[in-house]
Amino acid sequence: MDNVRWLQPPDDEPPDEGKPCLVHSDDEWWEGTLVWERVRRQDGLWWATVTYRKDGQVVTEVRSQHDVRAR
Repeated sequence: MDNVRWLQPPDDEPPDEGKPCLVHSDDEWWEGTLVWERVRRQDGLWWATVTYRKDGQVVTEVRSQHDVRAR
């Protein structure tokens, strides 16, 4: 997991502040923002609530670190 260390949310960041990201959905990357959960889940992954615009619609979903990329 060392190669995804940048995905870990910093401890001093307010939990409600969205960070810019790209969200993978339907084989495309969409611009959006994310808010990380404060701890890893039992599966060992970081999860975040992401909000992004896809085909003109605002979408809010919970996604794992594998479906988001820092912008």
